[in-house]
Amino acid sequence: MIDVKGLRKSFGDNEVLKGVDLSVEKGDVIVILGPSGSGKTTILRCINFLEKASEGTMTFDGETFDLSSISRKDIHRLRMKTAFVFQNYNLFANMTVLKNVEIGLTAARGIAKADAEATALRMLERVGLQDKKDAYPSQLSGGQQQRVAIARALASNPEVIYFDEPTSALDPELIGEVLAVMRDLAADGMTMVVVTHEMNFARNISNKVLFLEDGVVVESGDTKEFFENPKTERARAFVRMITTDRTLADNEENK
Repeated sequence: MIDVKGLRKSFGDNEVLKGVDLSVEKGDVIVILGPSGSGKTTILRCINFLEKASEGTMTFDGETFDLSSISRKDIHRLRMKTAFVFQNYNLFANMTVLKNVEIGLTAARGIAKADAEATALRMLERVGLQDKKDAYPSQLSGGQQQRVAIARALASNPEVIYFDEPTSALDPELIGEVLAVMRDLAADGMTMVVVTHEMNFARNISNKVLFLEDGVVVESGDTKEFFENPKTERARAFVRMITTDRTLADNEENK
């Protein structure tokens, strides 16, 4: 479905991505893991053209594109097949929830307002927020706002959704409601590429892991294999660290 080869991205003299490969098959839930500053978000931004890659190619549905020189026409065409969920929701504060979901259909895709509204209502129902359709973002919790953002992404019927740390801006008690929606999407076969620090989601919901450090893919492959039998010492250290952190958190909860 998607095959990225040799992705490089530099900001001035700082090379953030140093030849990253990523393959996505239909129905995959891929998590991109790694320490802060490793380039995880930059991967998503480059393959959705929010940043211009320095080098690399991407094959999408059988067509291959040079990421450093892709045309605006092709960018627009590929974006019609994808959706992006940001860390901080990116909702329009002056629009109702319903309008936030339908605006991309009417403004970007030319869909009739009645049809766009019907689709938006279905997507809000899917994320459990149809009763909030007339509310404004400021009247919602962070978790609810992110679920609206997911409904907006779903409304365009994308082939793949990119999630950039979708729970990082949320209070701990609100994380679960967003992850529950993502878990349901995975169960329905939605293809997703997710940058996340939520290790329970990564371990239990994804089927593939891309582990990144300093702009280089250290290890990639099957999720179960990564968490139970990592091949590289750096990945083993990462898994040990998150396992220790989870054990300490569990002990604190049980006190």
